[in-house]
Order: sequence, then C-alpha cells, then structure tokens
Amino acid sequence: MCTLRYGHTIRIALAAILLFMALPVSVFAQETQDVIIKNTDIDEYPQVSIYLNFKEGSELGSQDLTQENFNVLENGEKVKDLSIERVARITEPIGVVLVIDTSGSMIGKPIEDAQVAASLFMDEMRKIDRFAVVGFADSVTVYSKFTSDRMRLKDSISQTVAWGETSLFDGLMIALEQFKDQEDMKHRYLIVLSDGMDTVSKLTVQDAIAKAQKEKVTIYSIALLSYDFNPVDIGNISKSTGGELMVAANSGELKELYRAISRKIRNQYRISYTSLWPNTETIEANIAVEKSGIASSAKISYQNPFYAPPPTKIVMGPQRPFYLAIFDTWWMKLILYAAFFASITLFLYAFTLLIFPPRQILKQRTEFYGYKPVSRNLEDEIREKKGRLGFFDRIVILISRLAAKRGFVELFELRLERAGMSIRGSEFMSLHIISVIISSLGVYLLARNLLLSLVVALIVVLGPFILLNFKTSQRLKKFHDQLPDTLQLISGSLKAGYSFNQALSMVVDETGPPMSDEFRRVLSEIRMGLPERDALENMARRMNSEHFNWTVMSVNIQREVGGNLAEVMEIITNTIRERDRVMRQIKALTAEGRISAYILIGLPIFLAGALTIINREYVSLLVTTRIGLVMLSVAAILMIIGIIWIIKIIRIEY
Repeated sequence: MCTLRYGHTIRIALAAILLFMALPVSVFAQETQDVIIKNTDIDEYPQVSIYLNFKEGSELGSQDLTQENFNVLENGEKVKDLSIERVARITEPIGVVLVIDTSGSMIGKPIEDAQVAASLFMDEMRKIDRFAVVGFADSVTVYSKFTSDRMRLKDSISQTVAWGETSLFDGLMIALEQFKDQEDMKHRYLIVLSDGMDTVSKLTVQDAIAKAQKEKVTIYSIALLSYDFNPVDIGNISKSTGGELMVAANSGELKELYRAISRKIRNQYRISYTSLWPNTETIEANIAVEKSGIASSAKISYQNPFYAPPPTKIVMGPQRPFYLAIFDTWWMKLILYAAFFASITLFLYAFTLLIFPPRQILKQRTEFYGYKPVSRNLEDEIREKKGRLGFFDRIVILISRLAAKRGFVELFELRLERAGMSIRGSEFMSLHIISVIISSLGVYLLARNLLLSLVVALIVVLGPFILLNFKTSQRLKKFHDQLPDTLQLISGSLKAGYSFNQALSMVVDETGPPMSDEFRRVLSEIRMGLPERDALENMARRMNSEHFNWTVMSVNIQREVGGNLAEVMEIITNTIRERDRVMRQIKALTAEGRISAYILIGLPIFLAGALTIINREYVSLLVTTRIGLVMLSVAAILMIIGIIWIIKIIRIEY
C-alpha cells in the first residue's frame, strides 16, 4: 500500500515538472512597472519609432538589452522584424539645453557646484551630442546656442554669474526657443536647475508646458533645497513632458544627479518597425521587456496620420440617358472647356473691337513700305512666299478678316511698328490667342486647378502687351536721345548746300537705328512719289514723339511761309536740349519723392508675401474668415486710393 502511494507521488511530481517546463518563462517572471514610453515618432508612417526608458533604480533598465528581450503587439498582433537600438549607440545627435538658475540665492558655492556639474554632464555624453546654455535671473541670458564644441560650452558655463530675482518660466521659454530651427534634432532634452520658485516671470507654468509639448522636448528638473524651495511648478513641468524631478539636499549632490540624468538619456532604447495596420484609424501598441526573470510592459495608442475613411456608399438615382452621360467623359469635358475658354477669349477680342470706332484710313501704297505692302491680299502674299497655306496661316487669314473690318489690325500694326517689330498685326493676334489657350489648358490639365489656370491665362494675356510697351518705350527713348544730334546734322548739311532730301540721306548714312531705319523709310516713301509733308507726318505718327512732332510741324510751316530751315533746325535742337536739361533737374529733385512712393506702394505687398512664407497659418485668417476678407477689401481700396494720390503728388505736369 505504501509502495503504491509512493509511486503515485512520484508520478504527480513528474507531471508537475513537465508542466513547469511547458509553461512560458514569462509566467514566472517578476512583473514590474519600470518601462516609460518617452516618445512615438510616426512622421514617416507606416515606419514607427518608439523611444522608451526605465525608472530610476530599475534592475531591468540597468541591464544590456537586445532584440530578444523586446516584444511588440499592435492591436493584439505580434510585430516581427523589430529593430532595437540603444540611444547611446545611434548616430543621431542628442540635443540638450542646460538651464541654470543664476539668481541671487545661488551666489557662492551653489553656482560653482552647478558649473562643475553641468561641465561633468557634458563629458558624460557623446562627442556628437549638442548643447546650449541658458541662465535666468532678473532677465534671461543665452550664454551659448547649440554647439558640440566642449571648450566653448564650458567657457560659456563659467561666465554665469548669480544675481537678482528668479524668472524661471521666462528662462524655460527662451531655452525651448533654441530648438526652433533644429529640425534634424529628434532627441530633445532640457535640464533645468533651480533653488526656488519663480518671482518675476511674465509667463506662466502652463505656457512653459505648452511650448515644451509643441517642441517635443523632455524636461528633467533638479530642485536644490533652499529657504524658497517650492518644486511644485517644475515638478508639474517635468511630469507633463515625460521627464522627472530630482531633489538635491545641497549643491554637493548636483554632480551625481547630473550623472543620473545622463545615464537616463543614454540608456533609452529606440524600437523601429513597420506598422501592421496602415489602413486602421487608431493603433494600440503594447511593448513588453523581459530579461533575467524581470518583466515590464507599457501601452500606447496613436492615430494613424494617413488614415482615410472608406468612401460612403452613394445611392444611385435613375440612370441618365446616354446622350447626357457622354458629358461625364474626360475628353468631352476637355472639349467643352477648350470651347468655353476659346469663346471667352474671342469674346474679349470682339468686345475690344466694338469699343474702338471704325476709322477710315486712306490706303496709300507707300504707307508700310519697308515692312509689307498692305495693298496686296494677305492670302496671296503668303502663297507667294510659302507656296501653300498651313494651318497657322489659315488662322492668321481668318483673324485678319475679322479684325480688319473695325480697324483693329491697323492699331496693332501701328503699335508693333513703334516697337520696331516686323510681325504683322494679324500674326501677333493669332499667336496671342493660341498661346493663351494652350498655356491655360496645359496648366489646368497638369494642376486641375481652375483658379491657377485663370491666373496663368491672365499673365499670358497681359504679358505680350507689357513686353510691347517696354520695347516701344525703349525704342522711343533711344530715338529721343538721337534726335538733337540728328537735327544738328540736318542743319549742318543744309548750311553746307545740301538739299533737304540729301540731308535726310546723310542722316541714314551717319546715324544708327532706330533713327536711320525711320528716315530710310521716309526717303523710300518720297522716292515712291509720296510728298515730303506726308512722309514726315507718317513717321511722326509711327514714333509718337512730342519733340519730333514739333520738328515736322516746323518743317511744314517753313515749307508754306518760307524761311531759313537750317536756322529753324538749330532753334528746335537748342529747345529740345534745354528742355531735356530742365527735365533732368526735375527728375533729380523729385527722386526722393519717387523712391518714397515706390517703397510705400511695394512695402505692404512685400510684407504680405513675407508673412505668407514665414507664418502661413497666421495670414490665412485673412482669406478664410469673413472679417478677414472685409479687411482685405478695405485695404485694397485704400491702397488704390493711396497709389493714385501718391502718383498725383510726384508727377510734375509740364
């Protein structure tokens, strides 16, 4: 009987041993709550990086952990292919701002021990890590911006001097500002040492917490016991940012506390993996760490930054007839848009034709000699030149027929002649319309933005006219500069016994464009039978120069009443030169007013553009709110009134 009982006991013991071997080790591991999740980086989701640390004195945190010691579950499913790195071994720099209390209560040994402890902390960290030094008393002083130069940093720390009151919260805000332009710095810490409560700050503890959370900075606090000791505020700041509060009974303990913070920072781990739930809105991650019979875990949840809810089911109505459904196709939409835009463009041209009254212009055979003979049919001229009509040629002929009925072609050709361009008016209009249509359609097809397409169309519509005006003004200025010397040359030739036509021929030979080109055309018209009076008036009409109009008027009067033409030319030359001298003086005297006007006109536009680049969210209120749009409208009206007023002030009538 005893033997049976003994055998039964052995069997029970063997079963218990087998059951023990079959159970996971984690069942018998000692559970702790040592893991602290510091940060979760999902900027490159689905790539996830989780930074974790361990509580002070944790046995698990003091061990060297490897990938086998970590286990991650996402929404209950195990994550494979984990990448585990200790922060002390990663190649990315750690950024730390050392914030030191330099108020009067730190005079003597406390400030000296703080300087030594801060220097020792930097020696404990890695060479690639970067530090900044900030001190706070009555005011805040930035002793050093971020740098990895240890000698420079230690020299900055040695310059701290204790004096005045305590502006703790202001000091924290200025210290957090140091991270603003450090985009490459993913590991951000701030260590603040203070021996008392805030007394003179303009900001509050909530301001400091909000700023730290925005910049993703972990704040470690060291409270040095003193008569004014009150660690509540800095304790709340540290707790809200994932840091810790440490208390030093005297300044001699600062070295060890700074060493402990250095170990905490360097002993962090980064867990990297690819998320298993790229199309899930909320993701819960459970991180478990186990080694040497000690286990700990922590949970964190975050929102998927790229989650897109599934499209809602659309209740379909009755099927549309096929002849209406065809308008939903992309090519039909493209045709409709092209037709609409072409019709709008042609309407604008037609409307412009209507506002210009018809002009009956005598077609003289020498009017466009040197450019093109308009007495000939345009289609015949193109056929003679090319031998056949192309697609573009047919468009040019069609536009020429439509626009010539109202004198619009003559207007464009006159402006093109003034700019020194030999292209026909009908060709210019054809190229203009085609450019507007192609550019706007191209932008719309690429960007799918109607407003951007309209802006591009507006630029293409106005661009050629701006260029035309610029070339016209440049050519007229050059003509004006040549005019006094040209009239002097004509006067000298007449005094030497040359005829008027020979004097004009001398101008063609001795001067450069545009003067030589215009007078060559005048001579050609005279040789073709046009009277001198009409040839010169044609030139005056083309150039639209006030000074040359005087010259032509004087020549015509001299032809009618007689007199010394050479002397008349000299008088006109002296008048033009004297007038130019006076105008240059006026321009110099009004230069200050004009540059002030340009600055006043351009400054609001420049500031608006700069603010849009620097702080788009701040400026967006002007275009996203009703009161903002009203303010913009009022500002635009006031700007227009101001511009008109300024132009009236600086413009000198003569």
